[in-house]
Amino acid sequence: MDSLNDFFKTSFKTNILDWEKSLLSELKISEVGNKGKKLTLNGLTLPTLSLERDEEVQLSSNEDWKKASTTYASVPEENIEALLLDDLKNGVRNFFFFDGALSDKKWGLIEKTLKTHPTPSEIEVFLLGMKNYKSNSFKVVKNLISGKEFHDLGGSSIHELALISKKIIETDEDEVFVGVYVDSLFFHNIAKLRACRLMLLKILEDSGRKSKLKIVALTSFENWTLYDRYTNILRNETAVASAYMGGADHVQSCGHNILLELESGEDLFDEHFERSQRMGRNTTHILALESLLGVVQDPSYGSYHLENLTQTLCEKSWALMQRLLLNEDISQEISEVREKKLLMMKTRKLIVSGVNDFPDPKETLNISLKSSPFFRYPRIFEELRLRMEKVRKPKVFIAVFGDYGALNLRLSFVKNYFELLGLEVQDTNRSEKDQDSFRKNLSERMEEVTVLCALDEDYLKIMPHSLTVNSPHKFIAGKFEVSGYKNLYAGQNVYEVLSELVEALERGRV
Repeated sequence: MDSLNDFFKTSFKTNILDWEKSLLSELKISEVGNKGKKLTLNGLTLPTLSLERDEEVQLSSNEDWKKASTTYASVPEENIEALLLDDLKNGVRNFFFFDGALSDKKWGLIEKTLKTHPTPSEIEVFLLGMKNYKSNSFKVVKNLISGKEFHDLGGSSIHELALISKKIIETDEDEVFVGVYVDSLFFHNIAKLRACRLMLLKILEDSGRKSKLKIVALTSFENWTLYDRYTNILRNETAVASAYMGGADHVQSCGHNILLELESGEDLFDEHFERSQRMGRNTTHILALESLLGVVQDPSYGSYHLENLTQTLCEKSWALMQRLLLNEDISQEISEVREKKLLMMKTRKLIVSGVNDFPDPKETLNISLKSSPFFRYPRIFEELRLRMEKVRKPKVFIAVFGDYGALNLRLSFVKNYFELLGLEVQDTNRSEKDQDSFRKNLSERMEEVTVLCALDEDYLKIMPHSLTVNSPHKFIAGKFEVSGYKNLYAGQNVYEVLSELVEALERGRV
């Protein structure tokens, strides 16, 4: 053992620089950063990457372990006490409440229940909304400093971090709770949280303040879904894991059913509610305590990619913060970011499972949505599908001509296209290769929506001849243009095509 210790103190330390140079040469990384030096940009000192531990920036934690959390969006008064007692019994100490779960009477029940814990001082309650309550028994955080205003409009992480930094400059509280939104972009979340802490510590240092800083990772619902809601479990898991690794002091965890509670206005206290609460709670238990992400001080320590991404976010956010301090209006920039996200969603360059790709056509919600309190780009497709649920759903028939095996991908594309509206899509599970037989069978079909599906070169064989298609809504798979038919192809604005179909069906127009 002594010889091993001697090795690390002498030979290992002596040769480490040579080993690093050799490694970087093999990886073809031309520049990693100046060791032991700092880059200054507009007054902000930023860390550069170093492979030596002594010079690496390492986040610190003020707690030895992170507390498990749960989130309430709505809950009947008669169930509050039992649910909270169950959470306390299962180790929850951070509670997040949206306004829908609060009222004067409910708050009285919440306070009464949480006070029954032997050490209520361990409990922290975060109020996410306009409600303003307090307690003498446990900590209530109601004034989170966050970039909510920009985030809820669809802005980027840079917009959000810049607004947070501006607010920190303008506040002089002794204890500051900062809310940072995290989504399903794992590495981006880690870098975003690290960038936030570095920027805020720099601001506090330069202003000579000794404010106690706590980072709270909040759930971003930007890409959460109403349909195929169980995929939200994965989104929440990714957000929570990245929040722990990014050094957040408190981490919000949400159940997969929470959007229905926030946006539907329906009484949804059923088995889904209970399951959703339990899954949200257990996510923080497993990741924070069983996987030890809430115990390890800085799990992302030493990553070149994360250090580089952190530095980029710092630079851009710091520059934008200075513009905000001059009261510059950036609403147009935020609007452009929002519209870009929506366009990517509509053209399926941005895929959200269960909404604009890979849907479950048998799933129905039959609900009415309230106006959303935040920007969520899957909602445009969800609203379209909910409108379709309120009209008589047409059947879709795919008329296949040519080699069935060669058309498999195109056929799957067409099925997926109309299943986005929850429509039943039919095909004969075989293709016609005889033109006369194809035309005869097609003329006997009575579905409201018909799609011709063939290879582009085969359309030339069937289209010169008159086709009798009884459907009022006719489509053709591919870019082969035929009068009276709408084309379906990859990369087009899927939302626009489906919107026109839904509008026509709502009006009963042929």
